[in-house]
Amino acid sequence: MHPPVTLRSLRSLRVRMMGAVKRKKMKRRPLIAYFVLVTLISAVFIVGMKLMGKSGHYLAGPYMLGPALAAIITRMFFYQHKFADAHLRFGRWQAYLQFWGFTLAIVLLSYVMYTLLGSISWDFSGETFLSQLKNQMALSGQRIDNLPAGLTPKMMLVLFFIGGLTIFNVPLVIAGFGEEFGWRGFMFPQLCRTRLAAGFVVGGLVWFAWHVPLVFIMPSPTDFTTLQHVFNAITLAIGSICTFVYFAYVYAKSGSIWVVSLVHAVFNNGSRSFSYFANIESQLMANIGMTFTMIAVVAFLYVRKELTIFDNFLSKDKNIA
Repeated sequence: MHPPVTLRSLRSLRVRMMGAVKRKKMKRRPLIAYFVLVTLISAVFIVGMKLMGKSGHYLAGPYMLGPALAAIITRMFFYQHKFADAHLRFGRWQAYLQFWGFTLAIVLLSYVMYTLLGSISWDFSGETFLSQLKNQMALSGQRIDNLPAGLTPKMMLVLFFIGGLTIFNVPLVIAGFGEEFGWRGFMFPQLCRTRLAAGFVVGGLVWFAWHVPLVFIMPSPTDFTTLQHVFNAITLAIGSICTFVYFAYVYAKSGSIWVVSLVHAVFNNGSRSFSYFANIESQLMANIGMTFTMIAVVAFLYVRKELTIFDNFLSKDKNIA
């Protein structure tokens, strides 16, 4: 027989239900605070870039630091455990070399994909780099023929290409940290408190949406039709989710926010280094190529059962929480 339902038992049930709702809200509070802060900080930079016109690109770098700033404020004032699960330790030096090499392999694979899809044509004369350099120097009021003595444009090409694959990544770890400490270091574990898939999909889409304003502030010339714009957005969103998974994997595998910050820098700089020798024939096909590449990377990690690393990684953070 079931015990009789009394007024006292109903009140007790109500108290327990209200307590559960309150605890759920408390768990969501840090994530909500983070989203509000990153939105406000990003909005300030976007308005600033818009007001500065052609010089607005100078704020693109500081814009990348917004997620980290939002995460720091959230951890200080809205997160019970502060920086206990921030994974700020430097980790093993072997992890830096391992993921540096693996990320460069991904960049190489992406350019193979671009070539196969016909989205780029190769030009080893260096004219693509020189054109980019000329435009960048013009924005700062300089001329390409006013380089320091003994430094030629071709020497700069070699320096930037090799540097983008190696030493230039070191100072840009700070820029990588600006994104990683916010997106992978804080938002991702918070989203995963419900389901791991939510951390990947929702996190990847939020990360994609955060990049979208930069397209309108610093647009690149395209001749897309409306349908192509829609297809391109879907393609980029899927690619962002897959890239988000890869960066989250590096973060979980290394257990260090600094390793994934370096990987972020290598990913961007490596792509830029190879772009010095390539002309884009179709931006849409290039975006498709990048998405195919990152899908292949996630599939590789899945088949190798590497993604099971998240079970142990997230359980440790839950123990802290």
